[in-house]
Amino acid sequence: MNIDESGRPRRRVAAAGWFRAMLVAAIAALAVAALSCGDDGSTLEDAQESGRVRIGFANEAPYGFANEAGEVTGEAPEVARAVLAEMGITEIDPVVVPFGSLIPGLQSGRFDIIAAGMFINPDRCGQVSFSDPDYCIPQAFGVAAGNPLGLNNYDDVAANPDARLGVIAGAVEEGYALAAGVSSDQIQTFDDVNNLPEALLADRIDAFAATTLSVRAQIDRVGSDDIEATAGFAPIVDGEPDLGCGGYGFRTDDEDFRDAFNEILADMKANDQIVPITEEFGFGADEIGAAKDITAADLCSE
Repeated sequence: MNIDESGRPRRRVAAAGWFRAMLVAAIAALAVAALSCGDDGSTLEDAQESGRVRIGFANEAPYGFANEAGEVTGEAPEVARAVLAEMGITEIDPVVVPFGSLIPGLQSGRFDIIAAGMFINPDRCGQVSFSDPDYCIPQAFGVAAGNPLGLNNYDDVAANPDARLGVIAGAVEEGYALAAGVSSDQIQTFDDVNNLPEALLADRIDAFAATTLSVRAQIDRVGSDDIEATAGFAPIVDGEPDLGCGGYGFRTDDEDFRDAFNEILADMKANDQIVPITEEFGFGADEIGAAKDITAADLCSE
């Protein structure tokens, strides 16, 4: 038998240590289980109790982006902050993901609200419980200076089979282009909106599509005279002009959270409180006012 310096069997010491380790592990597991069983509140209740909530955004100016100090800001986060503060939720934990990962990230629990200016449409309404919109906005293209190919809307791209169009992966622009007859071979997708003007400058695409404010923000960011923005336009979908309207996304089982958020948002829209929050990001009475009498139900049923 293995004997230590005191003459006692080492095996007994090892066994006692193993027993204590197993006891500690068991107690810890029971504690975790007890905490898990006690945490059965809704997302809204948990957020109001803790005063914190996680939001997902896609780093797309001016809708939701990180500023030079690394702080999340933009139209959607700032409006969300104002609404949530009225609900007693004053701390926001931001999570940045590619735009195409916003809905999967919400569904998987990486964050609790999408605050990225996401357009509300029937396809997304099957996956997300949307608030009512707080803005509506037309599309635009970023093109080479002078717009040498004359690309002013999706129909122009469809009419020129050699034209190459850049869009954000998971955004509505690809659907708009396909609906207008643009070939999928003409479309290049990018995970990050910041890659769009660089691709245009590198002659990898002939135009990039986004909302009017996104296009202008990207042109301002790169500071190049070799890019210009086209005039805003409403894409034609099923024969009708489609003005995109953005709102806030919640999980489909968090309708109580959505409804509470919506109630305060509706009051802010009715009292003209949205423009002062968003005007520093380029939003004005036209964009905010266009959403005043539109609901998510209207947009989900189109």
